[in-house]
Amino acid sequence: MLRGTATVKQADGVVPEYAAAAERYFGPEQGRAWVAQLEGMGLAWTRIGITPTHATVLDFETRFPSALAS
Repeated sequence: MLRGTATVKQADGVVPEYAAAAERYFGPEQGRAWVAQLEGMGLAWTRIGITPTHATVLDFETRFPSALAS
């Protein structure tokens, strides 16, 4: 869980983070093809950024071990 300040910005075309994620998921060749297909559709893209002020990690193995022991 993150707490902090969020910013919302309109982006021109596919944002680089999305293109990188598509290449990791689909592989380099198919990822680039997927992004090229999306760029041709003229979609509106929005980037949501968070500047965290607090982060919480829930570790269910150590915090709630009885639920996993069943």
